[in-house]
Formats: sequence, structure tokens, C-alpha cells
Amino acid sequence: MARASFSPCPHCNAALVYLEGAAGSTMAPKCPRCKVEISVARATFLMADHSRPAAKPIPRAKLVP
Repeated sequence: MARASFSPCPHCNAALVYLEGAAGSTMAPKCPRCKVEISVARATFLMADHSRPAAKPIPRAKLVP
């Protein structure tokens, strides 16, 4: 049975969804943002968590005419 949890990446602090026991899970998943391996106790699939707003708004780039 698959289980989900929400935690930040320990390296870049990006919001992630940890899906344990899901198809495509590995013991050495990589963060989708910083591409660094994250150590886990169970086979896990990682994906970015876009379900909640970011803690700080990301500044938009200004367009130069």
C-alpha cells in the first residue's frame, strides 16, 4: 500500500511529496529541483508539491522593452 507525506528537500528546502511504495519508487530518489539524492528508509518516488503556495512569493523578472 502506498503512503504519501509532505516534507521539504533537506538540501534546497523545496516542497516535496514523498510517495512511499508507489510504482517507480527507488531507494535513492533525486530531488526534482536540485537533483541531489535524498536518503530514505523505504522505496520512494519524489515529486514537487505545487498544491500549496510557496512560503515566500517568487519575484518575477522585469521585462525590459
